[in-house]
Amino acid sequence: MVTIEQKLTLFSKLLHQDIKEEVENKLAELDKEYKRRIIRNKDKVDKEANMIIENAKKRAELKKIEIISKSKISAKREVLLTKEKYINMFIGHFEAKIKSFTQTEAYKNFLKGYLMQFKEIKDYKHDLVVYMTEWDYAHHKDYIKEILINLELDAQKLSFEIINDTILGGVIIVDPVFNMRIDASIAALLQDSKNYIIESLFTAIGEVGGTLE
Repeated sequence: MVTIEQKLTLFSKLLHQDIKEEVENKLAELDKEYKRRIIRNKDKVDKEANMIIENAKKRAELKKIEIISKSKISAKREVLLTKEKYINMFIGHFEAKIKSFTQTEAYKNFLKGYLMQFKEIKDYKHDLVVYMTEWDYAHHKDYIKEILINLELDAQKLSFEIINDTILGGVIIVDPVFNMRIDASIAALLQDSKNYIIESLFTAIGEVGGTLE
């Protein structure tokens, strides 16, 4: 006959076996879940890492483009500043040559040909003020007056005054009544020809068309 103690011992063994199996099953399930979570987390981490890498690449590419763009702009600015420097230098030398030219006999021939182009001034009937450089006033005033008379202007209506040397040569004719101004100065001629002079200058030194891509 099985005693109560034996039954309790058997029950205890069975209970222990069930608990053991349940614990093992639970542990197995936990292990599987843990592995699943590891895989999910790894995928998530990999995606986040790839995203970070891609964003870093994009930022690096944008930074690269920005640096290249700034470098191009800086280089282009340097080229423009260099061109401007040489243009100003050339214009300065050119103006010095013009001032020297105004003190030659050939300048008188130039004056006649240049001023004779302004035939429209013959229509002005008011008194006119003719402005010229100090050099022209001292050396060519009568000659310029003669040219203007040949343009059918009344000598009695002409007065002559000195203006600063920035006009380089030639004259500026002003009608104070109508506030009319005819700029027949060499400075105006130089300004009108500036683009052609600059183009010719850079053609000569091989710079025309030089651009940065």
